[in-house]
Amino acid sequence: MGTTRRDALKMAGAGAAAWTLAGRASAAPYPEKPVRLIVPYPAGGGADSWSRIVAPRLEKQLGQPVVFDYRPGGSTTIGADATARSPADGYTIHLYDSTAFAYVPNMRRVSYDPIKSFVPLAFLGVLPFVIVAHPSLPVKTIPELVAHAKANPGKLTCASAGVGSPHHLIAEIFKSRTGITMNHVPYKGAAQYIADLVGGQVDLAVSTVGPAAQHVQAGRLRALGVSTVRRSVALPDVPTIAEQGIEGFDEKPWNCFVAPAGLPAEPLERLRAAFKVVLEDPEVIAALNKAGCEEVGKMPVAQITDTMRADLAKWGEVIRAANITLDN
Repeated sequence: MGTTRRDALKMAGAGAAAWTLAGRASAAPYPEKPVRLIVPYPAGGGADSWSRIVAPRLEKQLGQPVVFDYRPGGSTTIGADATARSPADGYTIHLYDSTAFAYVPNMRRVSYDPIKSFVPLAFLGVLPFVIVAHPSLPVKTIPELVAHAKANPGKLTCASAGVGSPHHLIAEIFKSRTGITMNHVPYKGAAQYIADLVGGQVDLAVSTVGPAAQHVQAGRLRALGVSTVRRSVALPDVPTIAEQGIEGFDEKPWNCFVAPAGLPAEPLERLRAAFKVVLEDPEVIAALNKAGCEEVGKMPVAQITDTMRADLAKWGEVIRAANITLDN
């Protein structure tokens, strides 16, 4: 019996439906390959250690490897630029911090929009800083440091993780609040300045707590004061700068995980859900606290963009008032 036109249409329609269902079944859900994590600092520093605490747990949640891509330099803007230029497909994420979204854009033109070029995935935490000294420096407290600096104007050297970094800006604020002078010595990251400080090549550093803590506990460095109004979980015996007479001193840069703007709903929701599970894990929180990252996951993701925008405006006023530029 011959095939009628109606039968042919039915067969074609059934074939098309089967092909569509097969196509949908073969489309693997996100993620189907490794996810790249851009870290805008060298290996061995605080950002690296925090990322390495988070990454293994994130891998378990996603079912894919997290591959580290270190992009140090440019006061973290090299890494931020690389992220902003990456495809918005869920396979590039970035550890984004106050340097890239609040500080450097107020000191020079950057190639990305610090707010609009990224979509937030999760708040990681705040970063207490500590002023640490080589043991040969004859000071043990913040008042003693101020007195020594005033008695030896222009002689102290103070290391940081780079021009325009939070380390640098906190040092500048400290100088402004105390009326002292110190010679800024910029490095590319914590591992480099810690090595030179332990070796006595520089007198002081404004450091994130994590990279400095083990050297303080071993006696290789002396902690003088913490930058937040609360003492650090990792260095509970070290008094704050505010406790030692610099009233209201409370500087705590923060960081978060972001992806390139325009990320589709599926990978966005998947990544946010994965980070939420990871950053609510008590073991992760304890490990991050020990490594100098505190208030882990405390800011809801919905507040991150507005807080970035507020910090950009706040630090713009501070930087302009202090006349801080990347030529310092």
